[in-house]
Amino acid sequence: MRILVAGGGISALATAVALGSRGHHVLVLDRRPAFTESGAGVRLAPAAFRLLDRLGVGAAVRERSLTIDEFRIMNGSTGEPVTSVSLPGRLGGTHGVHATAHRLDVYEPLLDACWELDAVRLCADTGVVGYTEHGESVVAALADGRSVTGDALILTDGARSAVREDAPRAGGRPEELVAVYRTVVPMELVAERWQDGAATSWVGAHWHVSHYPLPDSRYLGLSATRHRHVGGDLAGVRVDLEHVLAAFPDIGYAARNVLTMGRHWRAWTVPDRQAASVRAFGRVALVGESAEPARPLEVSGVQHALADAVGLGRSWDASGGDVRRWLADYGARRGERTAGAQVGCGAGCR
Repeated sequence: MRILVAGGGISALATAVALGSRGHHVLVLDRRPAFTESGAGVRLAPAAFRLLDRLGVGAAVRERSLTIDEFRIMNGSTGEPVTSVSLPGRLGGTHGVHATAHRLDVYEPLLDACWELDAVRLCADTGVVGYTEHGESVVAALADGRSVTGDALILTDGARSAVREDAPRAGGRPEELVAVYRTVVPMELVAERWQDGAATSWVGAHWHVSHYPLPDSRYLGLSATRHRHVGGDLAGVRVDLEHVLAAFPDIGYAARNVLTMGRHWRAWTVPDRQAASVRAFGRVALVGESAEPARPLEVSGVQHALADAVGLGRSWDASGGDVRRWLADYGARRGERTAGAQVGCGAGCR
């Protein structure tokens, strides 16, 4: 089976590992000139480490991660504490732990795993801009005018243009976007009260801000998420602090002060989960944050990407080798998982 994977981020590499380890010939097509990842941070829950273990890279990521010992939720409007939860364990212990990492700390072990699989081929400077299905195959159109054919196409975070142009939307509803802003802050610029080993989320109406120490504790990972984004599409573009603050006019004073610690930001837009595209259609499927941004009380979109990759592998094992049955099963299971996450998140996340 020849499987095309559009994009070159964490979700793309995790998908390539999950499918390449099952003997499929996987072609990863990324528009960027090199396979790499930004230095922004991520939070990793015990479930994320279990998924990384299934992909064979859990130990490598643990070695590069920092355990966090507390999770705090703050009222983003008033600045008052809402709740605080102590987190158990250490990375070498028997219990699941919560940790932080640079995105590169997750990306590089997956990249190494791809290089070690003879069935996986990584192609930079090869962006997918669209696709068509032809009977028993799918053809991906490339930015340079060429095309490539496979038995299935997986669209990941790095292929948003193709997703938005070609993927059907649930119920024909217009797509609502979420804007995600990320940066890292040198710890010497961080207020002393935020320099401990805790992860903190500030929750407001249709937005949240999160920050947490990163491995070696020299940097703080800082992200801000705005639901009901109004404006143009953002695909990893650099933005200044004034742009970020303008996206959060209703933010409280204390949370605003947290945002002002960041200077060099990047911004992305992703479809809102409640208006997300259909997850699988014919010989095409969506994985990762391109179909599902994280809510404030969840850990990160990285966990969704890992779960999608592992889920694709599980669905293949139950498919009997039929592509449409495989992706239909993946889409159904993913929809069930998404619905469960929405219920579990609760009204405080909206």
